[in-house]
Amino acid sequence: MIVTSALPYVYSIPHLGNFVGSVLPADVYSKYLKMKGDDVIFICGSDQHGTPIELAAVKKGIEPEQLANEMHETVKKLFEKYECTFTYYGKTHTQENREVTYNVFNELYNNGYILEREDMQAYCNVDKRYLTDRFIQGTCPYCKKRSARGDQCDNCGRLLEPTQIIEPFCAICGKSDIKFLKTKNLALELNKLEGNVKEFIKKNSKHEWSKDAINKSLSMIKEELKPRDITRNMKWGFPVPLAGYENSVVYVWFDAVLGYIGITQEWDARRWRDYWQNEHTQLVQFLGKDNTIFHTIMWPAMLIGSKLGFVLPYTIKESQFLVSKKLKFSKSQGVGLNMKSALEFLGPDYWRFALMYMYPENADSEFTQESLVEVVNTVLNDKIGNLAQRVLKLAKSNKELINKDIKVSGEERISKILDKYRDSFDKLQLKKAVGAVVELADLGNEIMSKKEPWILAKKAKENVAHAKEFTEIFDSLIAITYSLAIALYPFTPKASKELLRYFSIKSEPTLKLLSDPVNLDFSAEPKPLFQKMTNKDEKLRKYE
Repeated sequence: MIVTSALPYVYSIPHLGNFVGSVLPADVYSKYLKMKGDDVIFICGSDQHGTPIELAAVKKGIEPEQLANEMHETVKKLFEKYECTFTYYGKTHTQENREVTYNVFNELYNNGYILEREDMQAYCNVDKRYLTDRFIQGTCPYCKKRSARGDQCDNCGRLLEPTQIIEPFCAICGKSDIKFLKTKNLALELNKLEGNVKEFIKKNSKHEWSKDAINKSLSMIKEELKPRDITRNMKWGFPVPLAGYENSVVYVWFDAVLGYIGITQEWDARRWRDYWQNEHTQLVQFLGKDNTIFHTIMWPAMLIGSKLGFVLPYTIKESQFLVSKKLKFSKSQGVGLNMKSALEFLGPDYWRFALMYMYPENADSEFTQESLVEVVNTVLNDKIGNLAQRVLKLAKSNKELINKDIKVSGEERISKILDKYRDSFDKLQLKKAVGAVVELADLGNEIMSKKEPWILAKKAKENVAHAKEFTEIFDSLIAITYSLAIALYPFTPKASKELLRYFSIKSEPTLKLLSDPVNLDFSAEPKPLFQKMTNKDEKLRKYE
């Protein structure tokens, strides 16, 4: 299996909405698959081409490649801090991805799916330069929101042509002094591949695709697909491998999606074919709703049209947006609540859990200071962390009463919740998987509250019946704590490993451990797993 996330565009540090929309759920899911023992690679990397990087480099007085590589290293280290465990995190500006891009380009051209056409490209009279699609903005002709770029509307997700934009303006200078000039470009004839793409969607969308991804894609096909430019008149990118286009480069979206294959080849020059050209491989892709059409229509069309035998997406897991009315989720480097600034006041495990708890799986989800504090303090600390510490402390102080042969499989209520946990992951319902973890903690807290084992422990020395009841109760409580330690791993890997040490497990957890006898280590002194947020909301205010 191949798991991918939409490649982060590294002209800036990803904000929290970017993170939870693609990379984080992909990492959570791939961790679960590894716990299952599946043969899976998690491939991701930096999307490095495009005008934003070229312009940012010009302002800094350096070459685009230097800036792209510097930002790649910065973002890569950030993902490592957030405990993301990619099989390989690469980048798109590599020789491997160039080879893949040219190979697919040439095959599409030879197979008759690339045409030459004249376009009207925006030109800014103020900046004296052509504007690629991202740098012409205005009002969307469909949803009427002022959130349209020359290639796509950020609000409704519709693909656009620059000439469709209402009241267009230059995103560089902000002026409307632009004109459209004729230019020559190469385009992918999506219309010729429309039937193939429609058949692909109807067949593969049965594999746990997000409903919005299906509806959006079929709706676009219903309106008939049109040729889509795959070249642009600019300098930064892969030069077009065709005579007459020496001043053009391959359009960034084209080589970005092929980056999944190029990055895998960069990872292992021999084994990459075992995954990408194996008909039994399942390709699961995580992305935000603004990236859907590129992955459900254009990317499959490229693969089908090339006839190179690459696997098509098996599952498209689309997320909606994490939004905030008060806090800034800025894409500008060093500004706003992005992945870097978020770590200034809260650790990676806290963010991973909180963001997945609020995961905008099927609808936009609002992020607020209040919701963050509620998840951290009430759910993560009070329900999960406090339960684990109380159980371990009581077990340590009453170790003579603890059963030496505890098994999770013998606890029916726990087994049912763990079945729900597995089933949710297998159906890619990640928010339900988080819910199953919380349900485990709720069960433990319910037993604690109703049975009051600390009172039974005091009476156990004088009463055999109380001692027996304490032992039976703690069979369940220890089994729950042990199960929590394992089930938490995809969401809070650091805390999971810390909790597993109390059970003499130092390696990364597997689901198989749930079938093994529980081996509680009484020598370790239980410490708090999490802490509450105290006065940290003050640090959030600067992002309002």
